[in-house]
Amino acid sequence: MQTTRYDPIAMSLHWIVALAVFAAYGIGLVREELPKGDFRAWLLTLHMSLGLLVIALTVVRVGWHMITPAPTAIPTTPIASVAAKLVHLGLYSAMFAIPIIGLFAAWTKGRVVGVFSLIVIPSPVSLDAHLAKILEDAHGVAAHAFMILAGVHALAAIGHHLVLRDATLARMLPFVTARRSNLRA
Repeated sequence: MQTTRYDPIAMSLHWIVALAVFAAYGIGLVREELPKGDFRAWLLTLHMSLGLLVIALTVVRVGWHMITPAPTAIPTTPIASVAAKLVHLGLYSAMFAIPIIGLFAAWTKGRVVGVFSLIVIPSPVSLDAHLAKILEDAHGVAAHAFMILAGVHALAAIGHHLVLRDATLARMLPFVTARRSNLRA
């Protein structure tokens, strides 16, 4: 059965992952500006924990998408459809790659990776300061690129809502429906 909206689980996963990504990104930026100490170390643990949460929830999202039909596609141009698919592919790929690169950067630097201070994930790699620096830089550049891509994603959804007046944005918002907002489904 086709639907015009994402189901509540898909919506919840989308917004929880978005919050976790933005929190991890913000914490990463703030942490870099702080002096070394306990608070900075705690922020690193939180940053890595959020990254692991993003990976786990992205696995759940992909699994949920495989067993739950997506809403009926909103008619658009072929180029817009391809662009949307490429942006989604980039976002999903990055939600796996960026945290994994970050984990390996931490491990090659000799850091312990803890998950919300509950579980410790031992390093599968040896210390390598040179590789750690390369991975840290790649992690940071990829995170900035991800934010640009997420911005494109958000601006496209807002453009659909305000300019094209279709239900692209409304079908991912839990408290807005195409009928209530007078949009084309």
